[in-house]
Amino acid sequence: MKRISIFLLLVISALCISCDDFLDKQPDDMLTIDAVFTTRLEVEKYLANVYSYLPDPADPYANFTPVSDEGDFVWTTIGANSINTGNWGPTSIPYDRYAYYYKGIRAASVYINSVEKCAECEGVTAGINVRTKAEARALRAYYYFLLLNQYGPVVLLPNIIPVDASLAETTKPRNSYEECVKYIVDELDLAAKDLPTVTESVIDYGRMDKRATMAIKARVLLYAASPLFNGDNQDYASFKNTDGKALITNTYDANKWKLAADAAKAVIDLMPNGLYKKLDASGKLDPYASYRDVFIDRWNSEVIWGRPSANTNKWTVHAAPRQMKGWNGLGVTQQMIDAYHMANGKRIDEAGSGYVETGLSTTDTKYTKALDWNMYLNREPRFYVSILYNHDTWVFTGASSTPIQLYATGASGKNGSHDHTETGYLLTKFVSPNSDVPNNRYTTQSWIYFRLAEMYLNYAEALNEYSPNNTDIAKYVNLVRERAGIPALPTGLSQADMRERIRHERRIELAFEEHRLFDVRRWKTADNTQGGPMYGMNVSKGTSFTDTEFYQRAIFETRVFEKKHYFWPIPQSEIDRNKQMVQNPGW
Repeated sequence: MKRISIFLLLVISALCISCDDFLDKQPDDMLTIDAVFTTRLEVEKYLANVYSYLPDPADPYANFTPVSDEGDFVWTTIGANSINTGNWGPTSIPYDRYAYYYKGIRAASVYINSVEKCAECEGVTAGINVRTKAEARALRAYYYFLLLNQYGPVVLLPNIIPVDASLAETTKPRNSYEECVKYIVDELDLAAKDLPTVTESVIDYGRMDKRATMAIKARVLLYAASPLFNGDNQDYASFKNTDGKALITNTYDANKWKLAADAAKAVIDLMPNGLYKKLDASGKLDPYASYRDVFIDRWNSEVIWGRPSANTNKWTVHAAPRQMKGWNGLGVTQQMIDAYHMANGKRIDEAGSGYVETGLSTTDTKYTKALDWNMYLNREPRFYVSILYNHDTWVFTGASSTPIQLYATGASGKNGSHDHTETGYLLTKFVSPNSDVPNNRYTTQSWIYFRLAEMYLNYAEALNEYSPNNTDIAKYVNLVRERAGIPALPTGLSQADMRERIRHERRIELAFEEHRLFDVRRWKTADNTQGGPMYGMNVSKGTSFTDTEFYQRAIFETRVFEKKHYFWPIPQSEIDRNKQMVQNPGW
């Protein structure tokens, strides 16, 4: 029975990733722990198991985009529907990954404490045990960070837990947020010492390396420096363990911003070639292709850490309109549409932006054509990479130039089908122009967890809080804007103005990459952005491209956001099991 228990604890099937990666191999026999870590093949399978707990946001049903004000995915089984209507709680938790990540943590701990038993591993590849032990350590730290993002302060488990551990050994009170951050950062630093700076071999792409651990550390420290966890947080003054231990500090520490800035800059310094860029036929920067292909060109120079995904095809078919034999359901909110800059770098509500809300265009431009609604003209290139609007053309290079009909009676409209965008827009970021949905032919893609543009924006944000007016702040924001094909920021911005500009730049550059959900929470602005009416076009109207009734702003959903929603609730089953566990405030 003990042998079976070990097997059940240790063997979890992995996510489907590239078939040529040795990390794909899985434990498939009932083996004792000693047997697993004696045989090289079984050790490789077990390491694959540790990696298998990584989330895959390329799966639309697992992606957090529709939980934020960026998007709306139409299907009723999407967990965001319950969250956005406030219909969730400790016994019914959408996107609940609490136990899942702890399983990953447990698997990583077993690997860390056992891999050095594998003499065969060392005999084949000298030093491999030390390296893969560091990989598992970094993964364990990352799983704790993912828990921290959703659930707030969590329990840090002992690094070794016997299979026959008593209940007292596995039920602990929550650690404070600062204790969790310190543990994660210390573990990442320790792992980094035994990892190569950059993974060089193609067969090893997707594995943890030093640069990846440094990028995780930079994000961890940025979050820890942010207002939700660093300052006067009276909402959490009573958030304490049963013994009175405070779980979130109410004291501001400016040095946290310095630590975050230094961590981001350390990653930047390892990547002196800068952001990924593509040139047009004349040798000039092509901002459209540059931004699009960051997510299409696998393992390009901007990728810090990504993983092969079996779900990118799934993403593409869900995003594609019915006219392209797609599922027509990855919608984008009007709030997100309005956020994109104009081509001149101004926001649509700024003086001199040139924005026009209504009317049909009469001529073709670089990115638009006659009869496109004026709202979509003269926007920045990242808009055209990311958004499909009514009368636009599908991104597949082999598709016909037939405009996509998103108005009510159109071929991809609301009438006559439950598969339709509720907002009047579809999301095309991450969709390859070489993927042919009608013929079920797709390109091989990956999901990027960390990339250099984020590090630029992390660095600028932290530096603006710690050392306002530092010239590096505008420098790195402007490098992102330059690649995007828009002018630099105006000079002479105050610290508050620069803060707002940086946050807005993150909203656009990192859109739909699962940043927005956590950004607005750590900034403590989610009360203003995540609740209330969400807008799109009037998808219930329109019988042609020239029918202006479709182009009226309409509320498609009124969302619920309360103070307690800053954190997911701890599952009630865990509260019942662990009497030392306190629930998150409000739940």
